[in-house]
Amino acid sequence: MHNLCFAAADGLEFIEMLDLIKDAGFEGYFTHPYIACEIDKMRAVKEHGDTLSLYCETSHSVMAGCMTIWEDGSEGDQYIETLKGNIDNCVALGIPILIVHIKPNFDASPCFECGIERLKKLVAYAADKNIKIAFENINNEEYLVKTLDVFKEPHVGFCLDVGHESCNTPGVEFLPQIGDRLFCTHIHDNDLIHDEHMIPFDGNINFERLCRQLKECGYKGCLTVEVKYSEYYKERFSKEEFVERAFNAAKKLKSMMEQ
Repeated sequence: MHNLCFAAADGLEFIEMLDLIKDAGFEGYFTHPYIACEIDKMRAVKEHGDTLSLYCETSHSVMAGCMTIWEDGSEGDQYIETLKGNIDNCVALGIPILIVHIKPNFDASPCFECGIERLKKLVAYAADKNIKIAFENINNEEYLVKTLDVFKEPHVGFCLDVGHESCNTPGVEFLPQIGDRLFCTHIHDNDLIHDEHMIPFDGNINFERLCRQLKECGYKGCLTVEVKYSEYYKERFSKEEFVERAFNAAKKLKSMMEQ
């Protein structure tokens, strides 16, 4: 129940990260968007994780181009094809969930209906491949909630990014609305203004509320911290100390949830 996972948003090389998180006590990780289209790099990470008995809970899709889903033009169609390739990599490596950004760019007059028509192709492809799709909250409440309302299939859900919720959509609480569709989590802290990817409890996010809402929606999945080994942390902690600090924060979150 509630396996503890870790991913470095920045600052740690992947193979090195796996060794560090295994030593700290984490049980799993997710593969990075920067290698989502590179099956050989993904395989090297997955094989090393397997040797350490670490669970690869999700793959994060490539982020570049995600806003084109909602825009006219061929770029959005091409991005969907890229995501299909990310799904193929999940199949090849036995990774059950692909996390997908569906971020609208309101400076480009996004078209919700256009995006949904594109996502229908992606959702159908994922179903054929037996892969779950987790749409991540980024910068807009309406588009995520409405997208999940369109796609009620059991293999479609969402990834709650706690940091994005607090700094990109202040005042919005996703779990009371769509908590029954939650597949996975990205947990990190910030000052409620900037997307800092700090270790939980080092910033200003209310984690008591988060844990209460996770319990209320019956979430049984992984608690995944997604943090940056930033200059702030490099000045204060070694890599080993940083990962251990993240693990202690994750254990605290798990204890709060299971009380």
